[in-house]
Amino acid sequence: MSDKSVVPFSDIETGGLDLNKVTDQAQKMICVLRQMGIKEATFDSGVYFSHDQHEDTNTLATDGILVEQRTHTTSITFRHEGSTEQQAIAELKSVGITQKAQGAFSSGKSQTWASLEHAKNKSEEG
Repeated sequence: MSDKSVVPFSDIETGGLDLNKVTDQAQKMICVLRQMGIKEATFDSGVYFSHDQHEDTNTLATDGILVEQRTHTTSITFRHEGSTEQQAIAELKSVGITQKAQGAFSSGKSQTWASLEHAKNKSEEG
């Protein structure tokens, strides 16, 4: 690890998002969590982490930012200014992001919140 200290993921400002900083912090956090043998964790701050052993994928989500690290690539997803949490999680659902990660992405809410939002949207469509 570098000589830079690890800043809590939730402390990264989303306004004027610095993708280099987001990527660096996410990689540091993922490294630490994997070294500790953690497969899944939800922090008091609302940050969510999961490691999918079969897909060799790590997911880190917090308010408006989602980082997916795979064997050869890293993807960063952030909510666009002016987009609602509901609009964003609908898109995340369509690409297979878990409800736990969707909840963390939506201001540190729970999986249950994401599930209820999807059910509400489905009933409004039908």
